[in-house]
Amino acid sequence: MTRLGGRRLRRPSALLACAALVATVAVGSLVLAVHDWGGSTAAGAPKPSATATLSSRSVLFGDTVEARLELVLPRRFAAIAFQGTPNFSPFRVVSSHVDRAELGGGFERISLSYGLACLSRHCLGTGAATRVQFSPTSVSIPGGRLHAVWPPLLEVGRAQGVSQPVTDGLDSVSATFSGLRPRRDAEEALIAAGLSLLVLLAAWLLLRRRVRRRLALAAQQGSLLQALLVRVEAGLPEDVLYRQRHALDALAVELRHLRINGSLAVDAERLAWAPEQPDPQAIRALCAQIRRTVKA
Repeated sequence: MTRLGGRRLRRPSALLACAALVATVAVGSLVLAVHDWGGSTAAGAPKPSATATLSSRSVLFGDTVEARLELVLPRRFAAIAFQGTPNFSPFRVVSSHVDRAELGGGFERISLSYGLACLSRHCLGTGAATRVQFSPTSVSIPGGRLHAVWPPLLEVGRAQGVSQPVTDGLDSVSATFSGLRPRRDAEEALIAAGLSLLVLLAAWLLLRRRVRRRLALAAQQGSLLQALLVRVEAGLPEDVLYRQRHALDALAVELRHLRINGSLAVDAERLAWAPEQPDPQAIRALCAQIRRTVKA
């Protein structure tokens, strides 16, 4: 301390201490800013970047190729990577996948994978292959902008021998594929079902007619047999002996025709041609036996 005019003056040590404290705070803030990408990066630390790659530089028409966008961003900006989708026209995205990995220093690697396929006519050219160039992808982050340039992709046609587009008018006709014609198949099935029903109906009518004819013939034969039985029974009196014998003979012929118990036909014929007068009891017994056989 020194005296000046009766007053004591302190050395400026307090001012020096305050200045040192302020300098320390400023240096610490600068170090933190550099550590967390506040404007420049320290040596060896990750840097923000964007890289675009393709799984293959050529692809057959209709096949799938994978496009990968790899971003290195500060962790607090990672959400920016999931905003929107790169422009892959004329291809369309058929699948997507995300991989994330910590890099340290507050940075993160984000890999966005897209499955791409093109079935559009824009992917077909007049030559054997078509060169496709996707638009560059830009990612905006606070304090800067990242750009990723996609490598060119070669779309190879499957018809290597076709040098010019086919213009045979097939595009104006609805395409039909074997096994995928439900309407035509349905019509053919209906026609086949209709024909089958007609055939079945004709067969049923023919069978019905034959059954009716057989039933009518059987009924006619049955009525003839009954009439002969009545004639035999009616001829029992002695004054109509000739009619009785004639009826017995006709009865024997009918029994053989109907194939009803051959022994009955033999008995009827024996009674018809017996030298003596037929026994009325034997005739009645024969008629009764024939009726029982016919009913059975």
